[in-house]
Amino acid sequence: MAVVLLHPAVEQSLQSLPNDIETRIREKLADAGEDPERHLKPLKGRSEYSLRVGKRRAIIDWDRADGELRVLDVDTRDTVYD
Repeated sequence: MAVVLLHPAVEQSLQSLPNDIETRIREKLADAGEDPERHLKPLKGRSEYSLRVGKRRAIIDWDRADGELRVLDVDTRDTVYD
């Protein structure tokens, strides 16, 4: 189990989304906090992880020692990896 922390820019970005999409992303992030090994995919050539939520992706820094998932960005697949 890990604590999910949202970067302030991510929080603002989520609030600007339609309510149904925002809710779906928040629920998926909570699921990832419960079982990170199951939900997160390591990114090739990077230390971060990805969480898929439909057409959107969350980029997450997983601090295993502190038990924290730091959500760095949430956006559509075509722009989030830049």
